[in-house]
Amino acid sequence: MSDIKLLMNRIKQLSYYEVAVELYEPIQFKGAVPFDMEITGNIVVAQVLANSYDEAEHKLLKFLFEGERDD
Repeated sequence: MSDIKLLMNRIKQLSYYEVAVELYEPIQFKGAVPFDMEITGNIVVAQVLANSYDEAEHKLLKFLFEGERDD
């Protein structure tokens, strides 16, 4: 299968997953947030576009804990 067809199949399989994560310390974001996200107390709930829940959770965790932020 060509690279274009593989990419198109991956795009067609994308879905939104609701991922909740508990924060143990306050964080402040710098720049755009790539998810529809709500923070209530120390709980972050985000709608993440991905191929699976595991991929969605990984994307959110990577953004929250490895992304560029104001600390």
